[in-house]
Amino acid sequence: MSARPPFTRLSREVLVDNPWHRYCRDRYVQADGSEGVYHYIDMAGSCAAIPVFADGSTVLVRVHRYLLGRDLWEFPIGGMKPGEQPLAIAQKELHEEAGLLADQWTPLGHFAPYKGASNEICWFWLARGLREDRQELEPSERITVHRLPFAEARTRLVDQECGDGQSLAGLALLDRWLARGNTL
Repeated sequence: MSARPPFTRLSREVLVDNPWHRYCRDRYVQADGSEGVYHYIDMAGSCAAIPVFADGSTVLVRVHRYLLGRDLWEFPIGGMKPGEQPLAIAQKELHEEAGLLADQWTPLGHFAPYKGASNEICWFWLARGLREDRQELEPSERITVHRLPFAEARTRLVDQECGDGQSLAGLALLDRWLARGNTL
């Protein structure tokens, strides 16, 4: 089996630009050599924390999602702007959304949440050595904080009628980390 060369971008046009993402149209060379067009959302990324207290409990946030018109159970998560560093954003989001600060940050991994529509990468960390502070919500956010036993938090995330995909993927990254012999 011969390897095909990677796709080659011929041009990129930004159709819509805002602080969080750009909607783009690329012209590129397809596998058969013809020219193709690809529309996508160019995003700097997103970052999340799975906070775990010394007693094994965690925090979920209940977030009202405007586009869905409903509240979702989630881990603290937020988007990046170009040039921002993933860990710094995870730390900022944990503080702003959950009112928590952490002394220990363990990388759990990353994944592509919208691989066909966006180049976004979402990074997850395990946050420990927690101490409470106060939330610092943006005017566009409606978020409540809930400290729960970890098993109950897992059930709330998994059993939602419409679950938060990023938090569910974060659970999978945590499970992979735990399967490697690590402990909370």
